[in-house]
Amino acid sequence: MPVRASVVALPEPGHAILRVSELDAAPEGLALSIQRQQGPDIHLADDGWRRTEAWLIPAEVGRKGDILEFHLGPEICDQLAGIATIRLRVKEPDIGVVGTTVVAWPTMLTSGAAGSSGTYDDTVRLKRMQQQAAPVEEPEPEPLPPPFEPPKPAPELRAAREPAPVPKRSGFPNWALVLILLLIAGGAGYGYYYYFKLHPQDVVATAPLPTAKTPTPVTRTAEPPKKSVRDTVADYLATKPTPDAILAKGREALKAGDTASAFLLFRQAAEAGNPAAQLETGAFYDPLTQPPRGGFTPEGARAADWYERAALAGVAEAQRKLGLLLAKGGAGLTADPAKAKSWLQQAAAQNDADAKKALDALPK
Repeated sequence: MPVRASVVALPEPGHAILRVSELDAAPEGLALSIQRQQGPDIHLADDGWRRTEAWLIPAEVGRKGDILEFHLGPEICDQLAGIATIRLRVKEPDIGVVGTTVVAWPTMLTSGAAGSSGTYDDTVRLKRMQQQAAPVEEPEPEPLPPPFEPPKPAPELRAAREPAPVPKRSGFPNWALVLILLLIAGGAGYGYYYYFKLHPQDVVATAPLPTAKTPTPVTRTAEPPKKSVRDTVADYLATKPTPDAILAKGREALKAGDTASAFLLFRQAAEAGNPAAQLETGAFYDPLTQPPRGGFTPEGARAADWYERAALAGVAEAQRKLGLLLAKGGAGLTADPAKAKSWLQQAAAQNDADAKKALDALPK
């Protein structure tokens, strides 16, 4: 399932934090698969680069809200020096790959340890060159300007002017002017008292009333929290479906690309004794399954155990797959040609064409 991820380099050389979002998984037991693009050895392991995929378990994994933080040390960061992008896959125990994406790897200082090719990070080389560079000579300070002296005041120049003539007073007496002002003020006061004090209702009636707007309430619906894969499957199983219904639900999830949900559903139906679900569960661990389902680490013994349960129930496909697995062995399972031939013969007896071809290919 696609997720989002970013890498942040820490101040300590050779250390970084990988932040993964949109991944609903518990931090405990999460493993990382890191792949580069160039060279035949493209998978990062604890001892360097190899051709086969390897899974790395970081020393510390924590969750902050919706983000998982993987603390990466020099054993990972030093090996990725000079690489621009990596392909990242995250695997959860008992489920398989739960997230995959492409991440841009930042330029960062390494801890000083050489990689598998014997080279060092360019940023470390540049840092050493800066430490060996000659100090830059500072320019001599320019001389300060002379202190500021205020200009001397100019001599005051005054022109001789003739005195302005005094205007002659009119013959209108002052007491008459005062009387007129008193009459005007008295009339204005009488008008104010008569209109506003004796008829206040007229003033209120003519004034426009403000209109208040009632705010429209905004209803916000809180988004329900996202459920994990286990919680979603648990809610479905709480309805107590039959093993056949669980098997059909698992096949729908597998067809939709949700391998994590498909595995949990197949295993539930398989433990309930459904032979077809036992066959589907074994395919998750079968090293011969191509491409691998959900990124599971192949486990031949566990695949053989689930195949044998379905084979004993008479499922021809399970008998053929068990025979092919025992004939080749691998992934922790020792080859057993005798048992392989026996199971292939039982499948061929049920007209399984592939089982007949496998019998003809066995050494005589």
